[in-house]
Amino acid sequence: MNSHPAGKIIIIGIPKSGNVWLMSILVDYFSLPAVEPMYDVTKPGIGITHRPFDEHIGNRPDFLHGVCIIRDLRDVVASYYAYAKTKRFRDKRPEFHYDDQESFYFDWFLSRVVTAHELQVHSEEYASLGVPIIRFEKLRSSPEEEIKRLLLRWGFEPDANRVEKAISNNSLAKLKKSGKKLVNQISPEHFRRGGVGTYKEELSESIIKDIEQRFARPLIRWGYLHE
Repeated sequence: MNSHPAGKIIIIGIPKSGNVWLMSILVDYFSLPAVEPMYDVTKPGIGITHRPFDEHIGNRPDFLHGVCIIRDLRDVVASYYAYAKTKRFRDKRPEFHYDDQESFYFDWFLSRVVTAHELQVHSEEYASLGVPIIRFEKLRSSPEEEIKRLLLRWGFEPDANRVEKAISNNSLAKLKKSGKKLVNQISPEHFRRGGVGTYKEELSESIIKDIEQRFARPLIRWGYLHE
């Protein structure tokens, strides 16, 4: 991290994919501050962006390492809907008035989130550029192994004790209880159940069917859906 005075690690992922959780683990492991990477151009640290790849990311010499976190899009939608009902979300978006699942998904998510983040190709494009992929599901089931694998991919020799401590300090149970101070204070309500496959009990059949048809490409590409 010392080949650039403001060197950063960038976590890339669509919202509700585990970005903040992974950031929190890495902040503790490296003992680096959390930063807003698109704005804090003079500060070293660890940051998150949801942006599709573009020149604003590709031309940043301070972006030394990156990782793209992916999650089953059906669980993403379920998590996003739950988050959209919180006071924290509503306070930041006074224009948001979608109180049922269908209007949230069909009227808002497909119009705003999908287009802003280019969901059909978002992760695939980063992967094609050599950015390592980490799966939310594997981070949930085997966090220590996944963090060690990521560190090796970046050229760091993992410190097993530091990895274990960073993961223990950032268990979802602890984060759901107390939140976390990163760039800003992240409230406990931001951290929900971290579900894997729980969309089956949270989303309507019509929305699940639409996701599987509309987003067949990324779901098949990453093995979440089979042809």
